[in-house]
Amino acid sequence: MVEISSRRRREVIDALRRGTVPQQGLDVLAVGLGRFEAAIDAELDAVAGGGAQFKSVRGEYGSGKTFFARWLIERAKRRGFAAAEIQVSETETPLHRLETVYRRITENLTTAEASPSALREVVDGWFHVLEEDAIEAGADRADIEAGGRSGPCRH
Repeated sequence: MVEISSRRRREVIDALRRGTVPQQGLDVLAVGLGRFEAAIDAELDAVAGGGAQFKSVRGEYGSGKTFFARWLIERAKRRGFAAAEIQVSETETPLHRLETVYRRITENLTTAEASPSALREVVDGWFHVLEEDAIEAGADRADIEAGGRSGPCRH
């Protein structure tokens, strides 16, 4: 039996009382998703290794789309990924308006450590990795911290 904190229990129960899918704690409620775990984990492994995957979930009202998407997001975030859940709709987020789709993705981007919008944290993390890679490759830390410029900027 998995030990669940009282706060986590309360969040799940409150969401269920409202008739909504909880934002977190879905691993406690997930039933029947075991058949997807191996495939999802293999895809997350591929992405962690530099590959790419895309998931789109569609179905009838009440069929478990939101639950599945949030379960998948929780699983990915536990493995160090950033994730975003958006709902495509004709009025709010039409799929043919990519700038709106991208804006919604950046607004809803989360990590295990940062809630929406985690875009700044993700970009800061990328720059940190780039900085460390540059130092490993022999760059001078002082140059990197100064922005890599030793004189006037020329474009």
